Amino acid sequence: MLVFDELKKNDLQLRLVAVMLVGGLLVLFIGLWWVQVVSARDYQSHLETQQFRTIRLPAVRGKILDREGRVLAENHPRYNLSLYLDDMRGPFDMAFGESLKAARALQKQRIAAAEKKLDRSLTKAERKAFAFKPEELQQMRAAARIRVASEIVAQVGQKMGEPITLDAKKFERAYQTRLALPYPILPNLNASNIARFQESYTNGLGADLELQSVRRYPLGTTASHLLGYLQRDDESQAGEDPDFNYRLPDYRGLVGVEAGFDAELRGHAGGESVQVNNLGYRQSENIWSQPAPGQNLVLTIDLDLQTAAEAAMVRHQGAEARAAVVVLDVRSGDVLAMASSPTVNPNDFIEGFTPAAMARKDDERLRPQINRATHENYAPGSIFKPVIALAALESGLNPSRIFTVQADPMKPGHSCIYVGKRKIEDTVLPGEYDLRRAIMRSSNSYFITNGLLTGIDKIIALAEKFHFGDLAGLPTRQETKGDLPSLKRIHSGWREGDTANVCIGQGEVSVTPLQMAVAYAALANGGKVLKPRLVARVGPQDASLGQTATNFPAGVIRDQLGVSLRSLGILYNAMLAETEDPEGTGHPAVVPGLRICGKTGTAQVQDAANRLTGYNYWFASFAPFENPRFAVVVMVQMDLPASGSGGKTCAPIAHDIYEAILKKQIAATRTLATLK
Repeated sequence: MLVFDELKKNDLQLRLVAVMLVGGLLVLFIGLWWVQVVSARDYQSHLETQQFRTIRLPAVRGKILDREGRVLAENHPRYNLSLYLDDMRGPFDMAFGESLKAARALQKQRIAAAEKKLDRSLTKAERKAFAFKPEELQQMRAAARIRVASEIVAQVGQKMGEPITLDAKKFERAYQTRLALPYPILPNLNASNIARFQESYTNGLGADLELQSVRRYPLGTTASHLLGYLQRDDESQAGEDPDFNYRLPDYRGLVGVEAGFDAELRGHAGGESVQVNNLGYRQSENIWSQPAPGQNLVLTIDLDLQTAAEAAMVRHQGAEARAAVVVLDVRSGDVLAMASSPTVNPNDFIEGFTPAAMARKDDERLRPQINRATHENYAPGSIFKPVIALAALESGLNPSRIFTVQADPMKPGHSCIYVGKRKIEDTVLPGEYDLRRAIMRSSNSYFITNGLLTGIDKIIALAEKFHFGDLAGLPTRQETKGDLPSLKRIHSGWREGDTANVCIGQGEVSVTPLQMAVAYAALANGGKVLKPRLVARVGPQDASLGQTATNFPAGVIRDQLGVSLRSLGILYNAMLAETEDPEGTGHPAVVPGLRICGKTGTAQVQDAANRLTGYNYWFASFAPFENPRFAVVVMVQMDLPASGSGGKTCAPIAHDIYEAILKKQIAATRTLATLK
């Protein structure tokens, strides 16, 4: 009341102060009303556009090592030259301003021309027809961005001495969808590129180096089928956050151990949150979940034997040969080498294929991606005869009993056998054969006759113990189980001719080179059919973290042949003669200082119309004779008109592998002696 009483007095100064206070309060109320009511929607929109974007950060993939710790697959830093769009906002805006200024000048000229034509000023409505539409302004902005980016890219290319062009469509798509991330313009820089860029491009405007971790196979095609290859896959895995705005490049294994142990090798991705402004540019970042690196994988492969096997195939048959080699430790079942030809370079799946490499990869005849050691079925031919011999010995065959191979009445100097009315040609000369000579010379007549006497039931029962027709269970996603007639099949419409085919490794039996290596390892170790082991353990990349490794046991027994040592001993001596006797078909495999038990084989390949199209050649073996340790199986495919034999085609490859084994053993013995 006192205030109002004072105002009633005729005091101009006091009245002026009162008016100023009321006016100030009115301005405050109007401003508050404007902010909270009129501009509320604008502020809300501004807040919504200033938000966080999440980025999936892939983990560093674990290494793959051989049994001695040598690297088969690793990661290496890859430098990409990228545009950092956040640094280019100023030039983008400036270029747009220049474009807009030029467009407005042109707009004024058009308006002036229209007014001159009408001889009057345009009305407000008529002027609207010349106004810029929102989509036109957007196009001007996009064109300005592309112009600025193209100039920077050209400048960088000139400084580096390497022409670089900007893909306008890809750039604009990245700008609209991945503004907070770098845009690569030159991937996978080498050391020279990096040095040249850092020396010559010093203004830092827009372009800079971006570091990524990339899978690398330092030995190229070595063991490529076992390792497998990767495929781009940025999706979240089990146990990871499924929702991200952006995902940095990541990969998953498609085949090989890269696929079989993808979860262990891949680790767990992390997450980064990036605050962006209302235009989408990066403002700040925070890694809220660090990526957990993948674990290392230690294989049973011996790199020395692996490279020896691959080199032997190339040396004797060429790089385009369709072939496979398996080397097993007969005591533990460890896969010491597994090679398939032709090869494919797993680095190409990361870096990209050249046109020539792509054409080779897609060649239907070569099919270099196929692991022929495990992923194809082949008729075993004569390398299946030791299984027949073992079944016959266990059924009472006298290995010294003489069997006379009859002459072919239609081909002088050749031999054959008749099963019913069907004539089956033999590759040996007519004459007398016991078990030793029948193995050594690979007589069809001998094994068909004694196989029929033994009976298909006993042969199949023994073959099942070898686990023909079953998967070996390798973690490579590249395996087929082969074919073996079931007991039900041989009791339903089965004929003697079908048995005769099985006795020489043809007809309704097919195998993989790995299965034959497991079988010959069982012959060598006294009858234990072992589960082949390819992975020895999985462990952390950094042992100091205290994480424990997972070990996979060796020497896991799948089955027992249940045959006598006497029968195995008879078979050993016959197979030794195959390589050591000058008459033996496997003589080219001989390595001085290492006694090898072996068996050659040749199997016909026919098309759908039963026309002969080629051959599969084999050499299956184990050594040393006195105390077997290694099983080596070699297979080579050939199309007509090419020709060969197991002894001429495959045994020389086995010779080189056994030579490498012997050298490695001698070197290990010398090292041990030195340490003592």
